Amino acid sequence: MGYNHKHIPKAANSLQDECIRVQKVYDWVTDSLTVRKSVAFSPEQIKKIEKAMDDPCRRPLRIVTKVPKTPPVFPLSESEPGKKHTAHFLCEQVGEKRNVTVSLNGGFADAQLVDLLFTTDVKVQVVDRTGEVVTELIVNASVFESFVLCYPDGTDLFCRITKIFSRIPSGTVLLNNPAPMSFDIEITFCVDIQVEAEVKLEVLAKFCSPRENDLVAPEDVNMCPPITFPQQCPDIYPRPNCDCSAKGEASGLTGNNATESGRLAILVDICPNCSITNSTFRLSFNDTNTSDGQKDFNFTATSFDQDTLCCEPCQNGLKLTVSGGGRASSNGESYDFNLAIVQSDGRNQFQVQLIDGEGVTVFESGIVSADSGDIELEDCVTFEDIKFKHQP
Repeated sequence: MGYNHKHIPKAANSLQDECIRVQKVYDWVTDSLTVRKSVAFSPEQIKKIEKAMDDPCRRPLRIVTKVPKTPPVFPLSESEPGKKHTAHFLCEQVGEKRNVTVSLNGGFADAQLVDLLFTTDVKVQVVDRTGEVVTELIVNASVFESFVLCYPDGTDLFCRITKIFSRIPSGTVLLNNPAPMSFDIEITFCVDIQVEAEVKLEVLAKFCSPRENDLVAPEDVNMCPPITFPQQCPDIYPRPNCDCSAKGEASGLTGNNATESGRLAILVDICPNCSITNSTFRLSFNDTNTSDGQKDFNFTATSFDQDTLCCEPCQNGLKLTVSGGGRASSNGESYDFNLAIVQSDGRNQFQVQLIDGEGVTVFESGIVSADSGDIELEDCVTFEDIKFKHQP
């Protein structure tokens, strides 16, 4: 078969499903951790400092700190800590990871708890007016922190320190004797933690050539074990994108079937950057019928349910619906909410329901036609949109 050469066709310039081997990111967390250290000068160092302060030409003295230089965040090939950095700062896992169950988005998810230790050496110097070093010492700082991660068996944890900086809260200038025997210094670690595993993924891509010397039936018929990837954590990472977003404020009179008559104003920023994280929804109701004993109230959403978010065409426009939970300012009670917003022909309509813990609707706005303000609804670009646009 090795002599049976065949013509190898050129690669087609079109998109199709391909299988690639890549590092899948199971979880990615960034954080900043600060530790305060007390720094004390030795008697010999105090003598050097006081001698320098006795010389008017050298005053004022300053305390300065020098932290290790960290590799850049990008490109990734240069950001991995090398041997030249390990002597100055280090991130390491302490002990074994533990399985935990955490509360997430109104439910529970399995995760792993891991303890990480961050250490560094900071150089502290006392310098005179011209920058000449009077004395110096090395301060070792460490932070021990626990992280909840999607870190299943079969994955690897990569921990990086992306930046280190320090400050002296009490000030850095020394003017007169006596010199301080000790002072505090704050060291902050900027950390980047990723959990990865090598996987094979099906993606939409162009393919390359060649391949020839076609396939031959295997002589060994023994069955190999099936390939299994590490357990996925879709509830933790990556978080799903939104199909659309809403931003703005609008107000109007409550509609038909409303439980109260009055004026309702809402302020929304749903899915900023097309992610449910950091979404905002606030409601203000002004009761125009005081004979029923009801009062004005405000409501602020504290959580949003990603699974309830829905975007669909409506009346030659777009409609967004979402549910979640929040708290009323009038009585401090917690309620679930349902919110619907429609934008069509440059106009807004919206509807709000508040539901108590027993499932009873305590407030219904009816369909409110906004007579003031504007809420902009926009489609988010998703992978399916991109795939559709690139179909041949």
